[in-house]
Amino acid sequence: MATAASAAVGRSSNPMIDPRHLRGGAGALALAAALAAALPASAQPEGAALPARSGGDERPSPSPRPDRPSRSAVVLATAVAPEAEERAAPLASALDALLSDTAQDLGLSVDLAGRVGSRSRPDEAELIERARSGDKLFIAPSLELHGDEAELRLAVASGGSRSLRVRVERVARDDLAVRAAVMLRDLLAELDAGAAAAPASAREEPCPERCRGRLATPARSMGKATLAANATLYGGLVGFSIQRSSGSDDPRLLYPLLAVGAGIGLGGAIIIAEEWDVGVADAWYLGSGTWWPTLAGHLIYQGRFAQHAADPAQERWASGLIGGTAGITLAALGLSLGRMSEGGALMAQSGGGLGLMLGGLVEWAGRGDVQRTPIAGMGYGAALGWLAAAAAATQLDVTPSEILAIDVGAMLGGLGAAALASPLVFESPTEAQQRAWVGATAAGFLLGAGVAWRVTRPAGAGARSAGPSWNRFGLPTLGVIGESVVGSRRAPALGLGWQGAIP
Repeated sequence: MATAASAAVGRSSNPMIDPRHLRGGAGALALAAALAAALPASAQPEGAALPARSGGDERPSPSPRPDRPSRSAVVLATAVAPEAEERAAPLASALDALLSDTAQDLGLSVDLAGRVGSRSRPDEAELIERARSGDKLFIAPSLELHGDEAELRLAVASGGSRSLRVRVERVARDDLAVRAAVMLRDLLAELDAGAAAAPASAREEPCPERCRGRLATPARSMGKATLAANATLYGGLVGFSIQRSSGSDDPRLLYPLLAVGAGIGLGGAIIIAEEWDVGVADAWYLGSGTWWPTLAGHLIYQGRFAQHAADPAQERWASGLIGGTAGITLAALGLSLGRMSEGGALMAQSGGGLGLMLGGLVEWAGRGDVQRTPIAGMGYGAALGWLAAAAAATQLDVTPSEILAIDVGAMLGGLGAAALASPLVFESPTEAQQRAWVGATAAGFLLGAGVAWRVTRPAGAGARSAGPSWNRFGLPTLGVIGESVVGSRRAPALGLGWQGAIP
């Protein structure tokens, strides 16, 4: 048997893997011989002896396979570098067939429907998620050519693991077929050994229950400092508002009220943090319900009711207290639905700010006068914007980077549109011109936010590797494409070109 294996390996020593040989009987014989030669004695089933060849008519009896159910596996297309795809494509295609045959010989059921035709290297995080969601083995080979050598990388993702098993070897092209088969066999043996060593309870539990372990227990009430700072400041503001609402200017009343309000806020925050597990995001979400409704109460009263009041200074502070109390109550109700994420807390803060600007634009559009500060519209916008964003934050799972990108996109879009439409408000604009400028600014504001949301929206698992690239046919180039020479005079030639593959 050893002689046959050596002869088979010797026959497979070609300068390059020939796809026709790999798919024929010679390739299967070479693969079986390579696996038999590379298989250690300890890996043979107990009590199974190697058959001896006594004559040409006798055929060796097949060795018994382990009694285990066949696992489903997906062998992805061999990834190669874009610049070397033309040179490495025949070798990669042959390697795809070899690994598929090897996986079947090792007892795997190869699922051809899940194979992606792209030769780009798949994202490893997405590979793990696809393996976990489908409960399959994903085998992702990649190949790099270095002269007469080839660097082969095999990554295996198992359905019950959060990690990849990777092997990388740089071998001569003559030995690539044998080493690929041995590397895949070793990786699958490591997976079987790890599954056998795992406790029975861990193997029987579903993955969500099995993968909940943590390296460290997070501290309780990590948002205590944030909650205490917001509560102390708001307590002082409450004391100041009470003093102003009473119509008193006596400092002997002001400072005790400030101290009492700040102390009550600080003490209440400490008690809340000890009683409940308050995270940083929870504290900032509650803070958004404190400040934006308070500001909205001040702005709405000042722009809407102050001109009809006998003493607007006193009643404005009372309106701010009413708005802040309502905001804190609604924010606490939102937190009762569950813990708040960092993206949700930032969404609530962002909703108040963006709503304030949109409300001002709406009032400008209604009045047709951009010279007058839209105080009431800003107040209504801040209140409604915060309320809508705070309600959405309890239902949506967003990240801080997505919210920040939308804020930046909205600001850039609004400022750009306002700058482009600014000639409409030069000198003495009419009401129609001012409304047109406000409409253009609002359209740019919303368009920028929409584009930023579309760009930052996360793609589904495997979407980047499965879908074709949007620039696969090349990109336009604008600039200097040549030079014009007349005698001793030279001038650059400007133009539009196209760089890339012709479809």
